[in-house]
Amino acid sequence: HAYIGAQLPDELAVYASKPYSYARWVEEDLNGVRQPGATGFHKTPRPEQVDAAKAIATAFHHGKRGFLLADEPGVGKTGSAILGAKAALKLGGGDTVLITVDRPAQITIAAWRDALAAFGDGGYRWLIISPDQLEKLLGRNGQPKYSFSLIINDEAQQFRHLNAQRTQYQRRINRLAASPEKAPFVITVTATPGHHPGEYTYLSSLFAQLHDDPPGEWADLGKKLVEHGLPLAPGWDKSKWDWNDQAKGSQRLQHQAVTRVRKWMTESDPPVMMHRDAPWGPPPIDGLPLDFTATQWAAYHQDWSEFRSAMRIARQGNDTARGRAALMRFRQKAGMLRAPQTAELVAAHVERGYQVLVAVELVTTAADPVANLLEEHGIGVSRIFGGGDLETERMRFQRGHNPVVVFNTASAINLQASEVMVDGSRASSARRIGFFHQPRYSGIAARQTMGRAHRDGQVCSWSLLFAAGTVEEQAARIMINRLIVTSASVDGDLGAFGKLARLFDADWLPESIFE
Repeated sequence: HAYIGAQLPDELAVYASKPYSYARWVEEDLNGVRQPGATGFHKTPRPEQVDAAKAIATAFHHGKRGFLLADEPGVGKTGSAILGAKAALKLGGGDTVLITVDRPAQITIAAWRDALAAFGDGGYRWLIISPDQLEKLLGRNGQPKYSFSLIINDEAQQFRHLNAQRTQYQRRINRLAASPEKAPFVITVTATPGHHPGEYTYLSSLFAQLHDDPPGEWADLGKKLVEHGLPLAPGWDKSKWDWNDQAKGSQRLQHQAVTRVRKWMTESDPPVMMHRDAPWGPPPIDGLPLDFTATQWAAYHQDWSEFRSAMRIARQGNDTARGRAALMRFRQKAGMLRAPQTAELVAAHVERGYQVLVAVELVTTAADPVANLLEEHGIGVSRIFGGGDLETERMRFQRGHNPVVVFNTASAINLQASEVMVDGSRASSARRIGFFHQPRYSGIAARQTMGRAHRDGQVCSWSLLFAAGTVEEQAARIMINRLIVTSASVDGDLGAFGKLARLFDADWLPESIFE
């Protein structure tokens, strides 16, 4: 439906397009008139954000096709990217910017809109869009309908899998197959580029430029990295790569590989990558084993027996889908069994005056049970998972109305104490503390999760919860391993994970991790 008129009637006001949205972009094209951008409380850039903007502008000025901004979560990458984009546009004369954000769009698009209001849009034309909307930017022939002067890919690790539809759209819109002079300048924003260099696919054309190769030669990034001597091998799925057998057993080889690729960017002239640790230090993280009751142990052993039987059948039939489903069901049951201990622990910290973050991976067997148990005890819970008005849920936690937030969104949301809101007010100042109800297999997701409240100078310590003597300990080992690799990929601070690694008897780690 479309309404044609000089002004929306009151009953349609709720449907008015928001600044920088796709609806606003189309509306402006149809009307031929630019509308005002967002307004809000002005933020003064921090020195580290100004330094990042200068580095981005310098790379642009020297003809580089992009820049990787890989600061730790919470250092201020959003503001740095906006400042860098405006500086580059001032140098290059362009006037249009595309920002791709991560899910959930209800929160991430609003956050970037508020950031543009706070740092100023410079009078340029900005479009903020979610990965689910990218297809709208392509014409019937599959090619981009718009030529953007500059693109910001926030949480760019979401575009690392080449067979994902959103990645295919993103690569066309970014014109990665084109030569640098025919492509938009791309600011890539992520603290977690990937689990290994073979997942840095969204940087393939930048790597090609750094090696004076045409972009097409690096389209199959894993293959090209192997030619350069990196210890990778084809993965289980088409177009995916992984560490080879030798590297899988050697943290030293993995670290050497990610360091080599990082140096391609940091030692370029000028550099096309910047990474800074949080000046207030990495998020403290500890392991916290929880004991099952006798009843819980009985249920666990029954579930474990059923799991082993299902896996044995799957293995005999070489049925990988069945095997993965069995593992998922078992993890669901283990997480649900432990929900009472998590809820009890969270309630105790609420009594001590904390606002508590509970990170989950699964909804029906983790997020819902934990949230329900807390609410049964009269504790307000913001639920940032599933559907509903997620931004309202976030604000109820940030304002202190709900002392607990249960969430499965790993990136692009702010949950830190004293957050400066768009109207200049601040979030509650109560100390934040976080708990992983379930160990995450993905180091990317784990690091991003810890950065939701450990940001902007605010410290949030985290505990990794697991049932002692169960398969959850194995999941925790994988999580710590991937946390370390994803930190090394941007030369992050690895010291915070030493205590956790020792707790899990992680003798596979180099001694330098514990220094």
